[in-house]
Amino acid sequence: MELESLSKSCSRDGFEFIVITGRRRVGKTRLLQEFSKDQDNIFLMCEERKWEYNLDKFNKRIGNYYDMPKPNYRSFRDCFEFITGHDDKPLVIIDEYSYLRKNKDILGEFQGIVDEILGESGMKLILSGSAVTMMKRDVLGSHSPLYGRTTSQLNVQPLKFSNVISWFNGVDIVDTIKIFGVCDGIPKYLEFFRGEDVAEEIKQNLFNPDAFLFREPKLLLEEELREPVTYHQILEAISLGHTKVTDIANYSYMEAKDLASYLSTLIDLGFVERERSILDTKRKRSVYRIKDNLFKFWFRFVSPHFAEIESWNMNGAVEEFDGYFDQYLGGVFERVCRQFLESQNIYSTIGRWWYKEDEIDIVAISNRENRILFGECKWSDNKVDRSVLYHLKEKSSKVKWKIDDRFEEFAIFSKNGFSDRLKQIALDNDRIHLYSINDMFNKSK
Repeated sequence: MELESLSKSCSRDGFEFIVITGRRRVGKTRLLQEFSKDQDNIFLMCEERKWEYNLDKFNKRIGNYYDMPKPNYRSFRDCFEFITGHDDKPLVIIDEYSYLRKNKDILGEFQGIVDEILGESGMKLILSGSAVTMMKRDVLGSHSPLYGRTTSQLNVQPLKFSNVISWFNGVDIVDTIKIFGVCDGIPKYLEFFRGEDVAEEIKQNLFNPDAFLFREPKLLLEEELREPVTYHQILEAISLGHTKVTDIANYSYMEAKDLASYLSTLIDLGFVERERSILDTKRKRSVYRIKDNLFKFWFRFVSPHFAEIESWNMNGAVEEFDGYFDQYLGGVFERVCRQFLESQNIYSTIGRWWYKEDEIDIVAISNRENRILFGECKWSDNKVDRSVLYHLKEKSSKVKWKIDDRFEEFAIFSKNGFSDRLKQIALDNDRIHLYSINDMFNKSK
């Protein structure tokens, strides 16, 4: 879909200015390499060094493209003036554009490039960056010199679970969920797994002090944020079940009024999500959850034992993992089930519902059809029996949405199938749907 979006933008006549954002390791560079491989292009991958170094790299790329000695232009503006002076105008891609911000004047320079040089050139320019907050503020934000000048924006998202299944084709579906529960849909992380002995692969990658993933969340916070210790404390609070603003603030030794900007940044980075009970529009009732599965796993199983693991003492972390990982996967399975429903393109809104002591894992609504589905997700080795359905129906009566004029359906999602009694009830009622993980993703047992 991302390749198709870029193709449409770059096939249009006239100048195109495309901005691509997305968290680190999500695959932006790989996407751009794939997109540009059959096109004439100048591809600058910026490095975290002085901006003059990256400018010199750009000069080299220009020289290579035009088969000439490296020019020595002293600004990006001069480089683009040279390119637009030729009939042959390649696609220009600047990846990790955020590293150019070491030059405080770079935003104004690129405004001049876009307004005064490229606007009438018919060229295609793509800027990509992993520093999501900075890109939104300095490139896309209303106070940026470049505001309103982009012709297309693309925010690259992690892979869906269905994509992860394709990645690990032939791997058992339960093992694939375990990998997804640790790596989410981040391609860089998935590359560390083969699906041959998943529990052992997790231990080697997360409880090993010289493994890439062991330090990854900590390093990401340090690379992306000015106050990594504060953000670490906030994420730890959420991971421990402090999901309301006041509770998070108390755990993090902060005033609640000062927390909003930190949470907003974590949401922009894709690490945290704000959730309200479906149908509840009151912002104050929101809760915050860790969205990214690597961060969720890391703060649950790695962070509490970080110092010990770093000293090559993995016993405590491994014992915790062996005892509670299956319980942890219940929340992962719930997310997988939601993604499955989203892929059906039936419901306009899908979320959780809770009120006082009652909670429903999935409530899906189609306003157009006055249709509502209530779903329960069971990650258990036992087969699900009819009592789960009866309890779900009881809770559904408390959901106040078009109570006298709605088409109700019920769905049970199960790791390990259903009892014969529940199967018979579903056969007799086409509003009751039973989904095992093999049913959802067309996998044979």
